[in-house]
Amino acid sequence: MQQGAGTAAYAVPPGEFAGARGSVLRPVRRLEILAHFSGAFDIAEQQQPGHAARVAYLAQEVARRLGFGAEERRRLLAVGLLHDSGVAVRHDGGHLVAGAWVAERFGFDAAVGEAILATHERWDGRGRPNALADTAISLDGLLVGAAHWACEFADSAMSPLRARAQLQNSSIRDVEPLAGPEVAAALSSALHDDETWLAMWDDDLPRLVAQTAVGEGRPSHRALEQAARAMGEVVDAASREPGRAARVSMLARELAATLGLPAAYCDAIAIAGHVMDVGLLGVPRHITDKPSILTVDEMELMRCHPGVSARLIERAPGLSDVAEWVAAHHERPDGRGYPEMLSEEQLPIAPRVLTVADAYYALRAERPYREAFSEDETMVMIELGAGRQFDPRIVEALPEALEAVHDAVREAASGADAAS
Repeated sequence: MQQGAGTAAYAVPPGEFAGARGSVLRPVRRLEILAHFSGAFDIAEQQQPGHAARVAYLAQEVARRLGFGAEERRRLLAVGLLHDSGVAVRHDGGHLVAGAWVAERFGFDAAVGEAILATHERWDGRGRPNALADTAISLDGLLVGAAHWACEFADSAMSPLRARAQLQNSSIRDVEPLAGPEVAAALSSALHDDETWLAMWDDDLPRLVAQTAVGEGRPSHRALEQAARAMGEVVDAASREPGRAARVSMLARELAATLGLPAAYCDAIAIAGHVMDVGLLGVPRHITDKPSILTVDEMELMRCHPGVSARLIERAPGLSDVAEWVAAHHERPDGRGYPEMLSEEQLPIAPRVLTVADAYYALRAERPYREAFSEDETMVMIELGAGRQFDPRIVEALPEALEAVHDAVREAASGADAAS
């Protein structure tokens, strides 16, 4: 689509985004970005971000002691980061089956999903879901299960130092029923290593985890886009609204293009559209599913999600500015938005674009407390909000951007029909 075809170009203020006139998004490796995104799975379990990364890092240290090769360790890293990702997803098969589904969304092969299914099995046959025993259990599953056991104990302790002392005092025989003698001995060795323990509590742990993914290949923009899209699909699965993040992302990109923003800026806005609601994974489902008006306390918790989303991604490679946009996607030009009630002068272009794209699809969707609005009703409501809730320039660009989205969808459907 030609940028700015129907709307005057919307200039990017100098310094708003360092890369707006060039390459914005940094190429990444898949495991590198997943290490940073994994905190979203932790908050879905009502844990502090860092648990999945700790499990993955400790599992790597155990694997190194067991002589795993580079390819085996890369696979294990994915299993560790995703081991409980299925908790975020509503799936009839339970969270382990859901975790295998999440792994597939991130582009990992069947071996990763199979290992995730085995992470709650036990060497002594008293695990779940299949009560497998000893060598019938995937070694990756046993190893990540053992790392999860140690990290869960540490996360629940009063302090990491006390947890370490208690874990070190545990006999290898105490761990053998869980993971078998070989893994138990390697885990004990790792837990006695000072560098391993310090790294597990490092504030920059996701980066340290990513550094263990030796030989994953060259970084790429595609890896970032795929990971962002997968993260959006996880959020959609949690809210039972499949495809919503992708639709918001596509409309946000087309809005930005219609406004004449640089192509690289449009790409970054599209990434933000996929990940801006990851913070909702930490909101209890009895609130997100509530069919009636939220209480004041419930509303305050909901209104925290933009900031939570931003904190989850702000240290991911090249996404610090995108995180700022995500944090502001419920702000308003009239200063009555949340969470910071930013003024119009404080509100960058990108979150204004995201706000309109998000609002359009929110109004078009059914909610527990109302029916979906029609296309005409939605457009009227957005137009009425111009100048207060929405930037008028972006509202003006909406019909043209929607037509571009519809054209792209029709073209994709036509291509799929031709291929079949």
